Amino acid sequence: MMSPTSITGSLAARVDAELNDAIATSAIVTVRNRRGMSVLIRVLQVLSLVVVLAIWEWFAAVGILNPLFFSRPSAIGGFFVSNFGALMADAGVTLRATLLGFAIGSVAGVAAAFAITAVSLLDRVLQPWISVLMSIPRVALAPLFLLWFGITEMSKVALAVSIVFFMVLVSTAAGTKSVPPDLVSLGRAFHASPWQRFRTIMLPACVPAIFAGLRLGVVTSILGVVSSEMVASSSGLGQKVVLYGQNFNSAGVFAVLALLAVITTAMNGVVAWTEHTLLRWQRL
Repeated sequence: MMSPTSITGSLAARVDAELNDAIATSAIVTVRNRRGMSVLIRVLQVLSLVVVLAIWEWFAAVGILNPLFFSRPSAIGGFFVSNFGALMADAGVTLRATLLGFAIGSVAGVAAAFAITAVSLLDRVLQPWISVLMSIPRVALAPLFLLWFGITEMSKVALAVSIVFFMVLVSTAAGTKSVPPDLVSLGRAFHASPWQRFRTIMLPACVPAIFAGLRLGVVTSILGVVSSEMVASSSGLGQKVVLYGQNFNSAGVFAVLALLAVITTAMNGVVAWTEHTLLRWQRL
């Protein structure tokens, strides 16, 4: 005959097992629901795009939209296919300048933010200058960079760097100032070196703020490069937008815009995936 203690222990073990099974089942159901919702969202996004393109095609066919100014999806697709090689070559030129400007501006922005905020006096002295420099429209700097570097890739890269740098700088600086002082004090209490405090406390805490600036930098970097190409360039998607626009080739303009949208979306996706990977520890 089992003692009351044994019965109680057996019941407790059974309850624990059933509770663990319920939690595991709930987690599996939650994951499946999230995946199902994600698939549903993707399907609806594709369907909405198809509907918009169909309406656009129909409006152009019946004369509601003038094809000379608005073109039509079928004409845009045909133009893209017939000029695929040339468009890819120009896309490569634009993408190379964008990636170079984004990389230089991002690294410089993060490094400058940590260096400036590490010294309170330096931060206070430079803040007004940073605000003034950020307020200057970057497109207005394109002729100046062309004057300095000529009609070369460097002028486009310089404009992209000038945009991305301040985006990342301001975002990262805000992140460093939002780090809880208790964490920094705790690091000092355990006699952590400045490098150890930076690597284990400051940098992980600033990752979300850094990537907030990087997400903005991705978009603005390609805008800077395309703007520079539209002002003066021998190649690139921005130069093609101006050329097609001057020739009233609306299909060409929309084809370039669609290609720019794809490039920007892809770059945003890479940044988002990197952020998701680096912040995986926060969800543990």
